[in-house]
Amino acid sequence: MWIVLYVLLGLLGLFALVSVVTWLLYVPMIVRVFGEMPWLQAESAAPVTDAEPCEFTTADGVVLRGSYLRTTAAARLGVIGFCHEYSGDRWGAVPYTSDLRERGFDVFTFDFRNHGASDRTAGYEPMPWLTEYELADVRAAVDYLASREDADPAGIGLIGVSRGANAALCAAAGEERVRAVVTDGAFPIGAMQRHYMRRFMDIYITPWWIGRRLPDVCLKSYCGWANLVAGRRQKCRFASPEQFTRRVTQPVFMIHGERDAYIPRDVVQNLRSGLAGRSKLWMVPGAKHNGAIKQATREYHRRIARFFERHLAGGRTRAESLRRGPEPTGPRALAKAPTAERRPQAVPCTSNRDAPV
Repeated sequence: MWIVLYVLLGLLGLFALVSVVTWLLYVPMIVRVFGEMPWLQAESAAPVTDAEPCEFTTADGVVLRGSYLRTTAAARLGVIGFCHEYSGDRWGAVPYTSDLRERGFDVFTFDFRNHGASDRTAGYEPMPWLTEYELADVRAAVDYLASREDADPAGIGLIGVSRGANAALCAAAGEERVRAVVTDGAFPIGAMQRHYMRRFMDIYITPWWIGRRLPDVCLKSYCGWANLVAGRRQKCRFASPEQFTRRVTQPVFMIHGERDAYIPRDVVQNLRSGLAGRSKLWMVPGAKHNGAIKQATREYHRRIARFFERHLAGGRTRAESLRRGPEPTGPRALAKAPTAERRPQAVPCTSNRDAPV
């Protein structure tokens, strides 16, 4: 019996030693990859001349600036907020939303803090990874759209690209004013970190066979510590969609490039599997990261328009809205807003994940 106890204690000590050694090796490596991983420089577009300039303040007192682009159609189907990618600005919305405006949707686009014309948060240097700051910015944008005189009582839709997609997805969690979400290039931070840890362990870990035998629970622990270290250095806290997906009950349309060199397919599918509501994933053939809009432009516009017409406009198309006449705005719209009991809600559908969205 004593021999068995000694063996167990020896194995426990060996496991503890291996854990400490790999922790000391892995955590600095994760922090380094976390801060140095290269990303594409975001593209922008020329400012829209008929845009209405807007200004609003976040919960932590940062002034953000954006533009409200009214639909060019005769009747409004709904309102869509756009969340630009890392290193971009509000005008990155133009290629993604110009068709939506023609179809009957108002579009609101804004600059995240430390981007474009918005104010800066001292000591914070933005990264491709979602933090508490970007999440606060999107939540403030939702509040702003709800406070406008021409606010749509039915709620809004959100569309985001890359880090902006993560911000839109997380902001939708538990937010009934957000009715539908489109993401292009969204990714969970934890799964991304573990993917690259497995990918580079042969380079950074000696002996390499130790790293390959580590279970995911160990890697998750190392990632957690690495996030704390990196967050202290960047003076922020990171937020991952993995923490919010179970509260995202709205329909979600996910778009991803089949040839995305940054975010592998299994990582995206893992993110989708965590969503509580209905979802659909469109893998665009031949598209790289954030390249779906260029690879399949007409199909891209058609699919996101159909999605928002179904889930934000109540199934109405532009032609149907023209027959019904323009929607009331301002005080008239607020007076006709549905009560809390009658207001349309996003219904969880975990057993019908592949239902049309």
